[in-house]
Amino acid sequence: MASSSSSSSSSTTPKLKYEVFLSFRDEETQKNFRSHLYDAFSRENINTFIDDKLNRGEEISLALLTAIEQSKISVIILSKGYGSSSWCLKELEKIVECKKKYSQILIPIFYHVDPSDVRKQTGDFGKAFSQLEERFKVDDPEMLQRWKTALTDIGNLSGFISDNTGDESVLVQDIVNDILEKLDDEYLVINNESPVGLDSKIEQIECLLCQEGVRRLGIWGIGGIGKTTLAGAVFRKISKQFEACYFIQNIREESEKSRGLNDLRQRLCSVVLGDKYPNIGFTLERNRLGRVLIVFDDVTKLEQMECLMEDFAYLDSESRIIITARDERVLKQCGVDYIHEMEGLVSDVAFQLFNRYAFGGKSPTEDCIELSSRVVAYAAGVPLALKVLGYSLFGRTKKDWESNLENLKRSPHMDIHEVLKVSYDGLNYEQRQVFLDIACFFKGCERALIEEVLDANGFASHYCINVLIERSLITTSFNTITMHALLQEMGREIVRQESSNNPAKRSRLWDHNDIFSVLTTNKGKGTIRSISLDMSKAKEIHLQPKAFNKMHNLRFLEAYGFTCGNKCQES
Repeated sequence: MASSSSSSSSSTTPKLKYEVFLSFRDEETQKNFRSHLYDAFSRENINTFIDDKLNRGEEISLALLTAIEQSKISVIILSKGYGSSSWCLKELEKIVECKKKYSQILIPIFYHVDPSDVRKQTGDFGKAFSQLEERFKVDDPEMLQRWKTALTDIGNLSGFISDNTGDESVLVQDIVNDILEKLDDEYLVINNESPVGLDSKIEQIECLLCQEGVRRLGIWGIGGIGKTTLAGAVFRKISKQFEACYFIQNIREESEKSRGLNDLRQRLCSVVLGDKYPNIGFTLERNRLGRVLIVFDDVTKLEQMECLMEDFAYLDSESRIIITARDERVLKQCGVDYIHEMEGLVSDVAFQLFNRYAFGGKSPTEDCIELSSRVVAYAAGVPLALKVLGYSLFGRTKKDWESNLENLKRSPHMDIHEVLKVSYDGLNYEQRQVFLDIACFFKGCERALIEEVLDANGFASHYCINVLIERSLITTSFNTITMHALLQEMGREIVRQESSNNPAKRSRLWDHNDIFSVLTTNKGKGTIRSISLDMSKAKEIHLQPKAFNKMHNLRFLEAYGFTCGNKCQES
């Protein structure tokens, strides 16, 4: 833990989001080399940021600069016209800055240009650069000098050379192999061990995929529990056993775009079949498909799979499909042969993962062992929460840690909240109300009692509860309904956000301080539909008859935990 005088490392070391950032001059590379390279990255599940759908003008966006900072490796395709684009040169300037500041790995690809021409701004590359040089000598000579320095730096690096004499497909594979080697080496340098808590799960999935009758396997669990991480680890380990393989990421997000699923389908066919433009409605014959591995990540609807698999009616019996989803019912609709349910990390493994991000893999110092225990307990085994909180606390002072933990008592970390809330957003109105009631009042209660109370308030709760179970939002054991602590906190935060500063305008009240404030000041509104008060935490309450007058939508009122010291008096 840092001393109070030290600066926060988290403010200077960005959170990594991508494995590769791809920088290129669009007009020269879009239809050939760049697309082949990106498809090869996708086949190997290399998480790549590519800016191929933005209108490039003079000003580079903050989002793009952030993406560069959040990448482990930058691959720069230096074509003849690269130096004529101020956009590309601003990208390059930022990339070289990240190399110096964060030790980012740079891989230059000299595409039909000589490295010395890039270094010295001569030849065809220099001619293109001179167009900008004349302009910026007057407009911004300092920026021009930074660009020249960046070009000199990148030209001095060893990289890959593409000319007209070699086979580009061989070059693409060499680049991919180099990146995979660097990612693996970097991973081992940082962690010096296998992925935390994944070894046994990877082995389990491998064994399942080898079983007779298991050709489609589903991985099911709440958001942030590690479904994609596990699928990616399995994919990388076994992909070499297949003739073709592809990992389709973020299907839910992509399907929300206008041509998202069609673009994904086209890319899948291009990679697996070599068909750049699949024929709509044409079923491929069995002899065109060999042993194939495809991972479909974050599937939310059967229709997504039907679209993406339309050209794969016939798959070799040795082919394997892995689908990750938050909804168990979707996996069953997709015809999986086995569903692997993800569980949270056990305590010692959770500590190990948290230490990796909060302390760079080192053991926590004496003064923060207890604080670390509290953070790990709060995360309750969810890898995403452990990573997010570890990143946010890395290099912080003890006082920062204590303050952060106090904040978590009042509201969840938004990065965690938003990931978990995706499952809630997919519910209909009635299912959302049942989920919020369970989160606020009924966690740990018998299912029969919950259904009786909810049905009395006009809900068809039995079906809603089944949907919540299928979507990993609640669980049931011995007829008792419970839920993950982070999901309960997410539900309660949704209610708090109905009116962050005025509990009288919320639909549900469970906090004794909020209830005391509303009842004793007679500020209750028609928005309040449920109240549950723990009297063991409450102060002496003096109520007036009109305390509930405006709560005309109140359907549920509970007071529990009475002790001899509690008094509830009517004035």
